[in-house]
Amino acid sequence: MVDGTADTQELWPQLLQVVKERMRFAWILLSQNASVLFYDGTTLTLNMFSRGAYDTLISSDCRIVLDEVLAELVNPPPAVELLVQGKIPSPPGPEDSTHVHAPGAASATDTSPEPDEPLTSILHRILAQTAFLLYEDGNSQAAALLADVEDLEHFPGDRPEEGEDIALIVPLYLVGRFTPEVLAAIQPLFVHVAARHDLLVDNVSAIPALPETGDEWRQNLQEKLINKTPPSQGPGLCVKETAATLSADGFAFHSQEQLLVYEALKRAQAQLPQDSTIAVFPLPRGRLGSGRAWVPDFIVTASGRVGAIEVGDPHPHEHVAADAALDRSWRSSGIAHIERILLKGFSADREVDAVVRQFLTRLREHH
Repeated sequence: MVDGTADTQELWPQLLQVVKERMRFAWILLSQNASVLFYDGTTLTLNMFSRGAYDTLISSDCRIVLDEVLAELVNPPPAVELLVQGKIPSPPGPEDSTHVHAPGAASATDTSPEPDEPLTSILHRILAQTAFLLYEDGNSQAAALLADVEDLEHFPGDRPEEGEDIALIVPLYLVGRFTPEVLAAIQPLFVHVAARHDLLVDNVSAIPALPETGDEWRQNLQEKLINKTPPSQGPGLCVKETAATLSADGFAFHSQEQLLVYEALKRAQAQLPQDSTIAVFPLPRGRLGSGRAWVPDFIVTASGRVGAIEVGDPHPHEHVAADAALDRSWRSSGIAHIERILLKGFSADREVDAVVRQFLTRLREHH
């Protein structure tokens, strides 16, 4: 336990390390948005670099974590005084917007927007910076999803002290991929980045982009209904027609059958030695050598070979030729083995496990 007379250089780094182990978002907020101005053993004075960072700290569990860690490290724990850019923050008034600019000189790390900068521009910059932070933190899946966000909408809170609700506007077929696990990874970083732009955000969600329509929308829709034109899933994408509604381990799935195969692949993976295992990629997006984009149910790598699994009911007879043409295109693009798994009538995990083992055997033995 740190003595009450310990200097700032000893206390602050140790405090940040413990906070990092306790709550990563609190560590990001404090390490990048705060510095110690004064510490005499009884009072710890922190300088917040922006009003947004201050509001985020006092309105979230980050402040609770800070107090708990101080109580563990210092006996007796010091009182915490918070300043914003070196000055005592005033309580928010009715005239305050979500962009609250504290008086005084801005610090080198201040990212406050220019007074006349449109909110839309600020939100898109927050989106971009959040995506890069996710990528740098190793979460490529969430970063890639943010790259597909077409726009953002904001909904102010009912009271001045409440933050904005941010809606990520994405194509309909991608909404299901923003699973609770994915949003749980995105939201803390988005809130953190927004705070550094003096924007208080409470919640982040994903909603579908509205279709483009015109004055003749009724006629266009009737033609699609008559011709049974499939819904648009993005330019050139061969994807599933329904939005993903199931999730596991942060991955989204369109059907229970896909989830069953995923769990079977995980079981197979767990039984293999670490130096000779498999990699599983659910619903990855890729571009084939033919120029066609493709979203298979699974890509699996094993023993230096790449295989694909498609899950579902048998295709109608008229689709067999098209499937064969696609198979040739996939093989020409380096997919060694393609297998369509039909799970209709399967009632036990062992049956799915047997099919997956057979697929892996064929993949390893493929020449």
